[in-house]
Amino acid sequence: MSQDYDDNEKPANRWLWLGRGGRDEDHDTHSEPLGQGNTGVPAEPESITREEPLHQVGPYQSEAGRQSPYGAGYSPNRPEELENKHAASGGDDSIEQGSSDHNTQMIDLADHRGDSTVSAAKESLANSARERLAGIRQEALLNFGEMNALKQVFEHTVDHDEIEPEYLGAVQLVFAPPGNFDSLYDGLRDPGSVLVLNCLPGSGRTTTAHALLARLYFDGDIDGAREISFGGSKEFPVKRLPHESRQGFLLELPADEEESNFQVSDRFGSRIAALSHELSKRDNRLIVLTDPEQWRRICIRAPEGVAPKYERPRAEAIASKWVIAEEPEFPIDRWMADPDIGELFDSAKPLDALQIVDLMLKAYRADVDTLPSLESLTRKQTGGSEEGQVFRRQVLSVVAARRNWRDQLLDWHKQKDRTSFERNFLLAASVLRGAPVAHIYAKVAVLCETLGEGEIKIAGQVAPGVVELVDAVDAELTDNGVVTFSRPGWDDAVLEYFWIDRPLARLQFLEWLADAPRKDPQGVMEAITQDEREALAERIGAFALQWAVRHRRPDPLRMLAEAWYAVSSTDSKMRRLWSVLIDILASAAIRDASAPYIHTMLLSWSKTKKPALQKAVVAVCSDEFGRVHTGKALRRLRYAGESEDPDVVVALRTAVRNLWEDPSVRQTLLGYIITWCKSQDSNALAGRRAFGILAGATSAQDSNVPILLEKSDEGDLLPPVEMLSIGWSALLDHDSTLEESGEAEKAVALWMTAALEKEPIRDHVIHALRKAVDGKDSQRRRDLLRSYVYKWYEEGHIETRNVREVLYSQLSQLIDNDLRTEMSRQLHRVDSSPGKVS
Repeated sequence: MSQDYDDNEKPANRWLWLGRGGRDEDHDTHSEPLGQGNTGVPAEPESITREEPLHQVGPYQSEAGRQSPYGAGYSPNRPEELENKHAASGGDDSIEQGSSDHNTQMIDLADHRGDSTVSAAKESLANSARERLAGIRQEALLNFGEMNALKQVFEHTVDHDEIEPEYLGAVQLVFAPPGNFDSLYDGLRDPGSVLVLNCLPGSGRTTTAHALLARLYFDGDIDGAREISFGGSKEFPVKRLPHESRQGFLLELPADEEESNFQVSDRFGSRIAALSHELSKRDNRLIVLTDPEQWRRICIRAPEGVAPKYERPRAEAIASKWVIAEEPEFPIDRWMADPDIGELFDSAKPLDALQIVDLMLKAYRADVDTLPSLESLTRKQTGGSEEGQVFRRQVLSVVAARRNWRDQLLDWHKQKDRTSFERNFLLAASVLRGAPVAHIYAKVAVLCETLGEGEIKIAGQVAPGVVELVDAVDAELTDNGVVTFSRPGWDDAVLEYFWIDRPLARLQFLEWLADAPRKDPQGVMEAITQDEREALAERIGAFALQWAVRHRRPDPLRMLAEAWYAVSSTDSKMRRLWSVLIDILASAAIRDASAPYIHTMLLSWSKTKKPALQKAVVAVCSDEFGRVHTGKALRRLRYAGESEDPDVVVALRTAVRNLWEDPSVRQTLLGYIITWCKSQDSNALAGRRAFGILAGATSAQDSNVPILLEKSDEGDLLPPVEMLSIGWSALLDHDSTLEESGEAEKAVALWMTAALEKEPIRDHVIHALRKAVDGKDSQRRRDLLRSYVYKWYEEGHIETRNVREVLYSQLSQLIDNDLRTEMSRQLHRVDSSPGKVS
């Protein structure tokens, strides 16, 4: 049993309270500002000269404590291990933790007297790590800059899940620590330490928490790191802490929600001492994320201590770290010293930093001949050396891209003899990025018709061909037939320009966009593959999400949902389109940058009568959104649960079961369902359906026990009889449809069998069913219950017939007694009514 501490008692560990702000996984992949003598190029690992034996800290070992997983399993001083590991893994990435510098760097192994094998392996490992980071950055940009895109790349999931060493290594590689990072780290080293990060939204508190856990891990203070879910209730009980030892836990408190009346208990602060005591027993640490407003409400009786000021790193530091991690030879000092680049970072946020990094790397890696001329970028003649002019073209390309290439696109569109076919090809190539050029070419003709520009005959040689169009839009055609743009950010700028320039063509464009991945163009020899179709759907879905959130309009996502839902139910090849869209929505529903609008949109969709939109809502609510924002998810399920569409009803069944799988959500889930069941409006339908789903579902451990009556780690108490009886009353009030009648009958049989075989819950079952049919308006429910129980009695095994008869008789007698009591009560009211003559 854990114990509480009063205000005068404190555990021996140190306390630090920092506080969070919002659910900000915004990828503040921070980095230290480059200082004097810091070239940005990773240093060689220092030689270790100490004589004491290596400290054993688990599977990852090094002289510096624990080696980063990018180079896990071998020592940089043992080349034969590197060669074997590289051959076995196919060239895994590698990062190494230095002995004195806690900023993880790309592993840079010594060549060991010209060993070419080791040199080749070293280069391959570094390249692999850089490619992984590039993928992480692109995922982050698609998720509005949130660094929890790392978790997607490493297939990281939720609720008591491990934060993989690869993830921790990647965080260290690109993290720019705030000025007080060392003091935060020191406050977590003692067993049982608790740190609360209480930062404003967009300050990168989640990335900071992950970086702290990474440092604890690679320094050997902990053997692993985990994210733990708060759960669906208002309290976080001590027993919810995992039982592993030497772990670092990250707990994010769910945001207070006005619309669902959910708030974290204001007793949370007073419970922290008990959490710390329990953590110290197993040499664990805990980081808690909260926002300033919430923390002010729940910090009552929290352990004393001041919250260190969180010094968010500058955007330049974030960008510098990312650029050097991906491109070690990048002349970062020269770029950061340029006034035009410096101006871009003024008041820049972490997301802005990632976007600028993307543009800088593209400009630096681009063929110089493909970059715009200085004259087109500056509209004036410029001098200087050839090398200096190349640098200026790169810099000004980044500046122009940050301004969405507005001047350059205006000049292109205004050129004499510019045709709508060329404009549409530029638009299609931008939004269908990565698709085969033949697919784009055919889709351009469709776009022209969709926009009302008439039919374009592309089968012959009347219309311009692919090569001519690629040249007209200043693009390039790769050997495998893919259109690419060398100007950084050009394709996104094209979409932005069209959206602003053609407001009356937006809806037609969105219709065409929804059809792009689902309808194969006719006459094209090279059919689009399933992988290409899904990649195209992801690109279109990401575009629709960004536009919907930015402009706070659901049209792009709504049109995709309706179009892709329709085709997914009729064509097996297209079913993945729906899954892609749901994945995008589910991810956006838990991201700080997108969540507020997506939550509002899902609520609106749940109230429509459109099956596609309601099914999307139910699917999202059954995922992580339902576990993180349980109250909000259940409110949306309540509205969607009123749908008469069979697909939505089936999806609702899956959602309720999925949510019940999380023990921490069960109390909240059942409470909402019973409230719906009690209502006299349309909510009763959703409540009846949801309770029916749970009443008829069996435990994974015992197929004869309803899940509503199984015990969990969250508590040993069964749901009160009063709650269960309300649910049963609603379920027995079904509308006599074949489906609902069969569901109720099966649920009654399941509960009676459980009462038969499990004596500890027998009275609970009997009294829940008995009370469900009590009352003057319960005659129909009584008749149904009697018939269902009698059928259960008649159809059971002969061996248990006598016991079943006893249970049937017991329940029937209790129902009769209740009925007589109710009749007496009614007669008494009549006799005692005013005006009654004796």
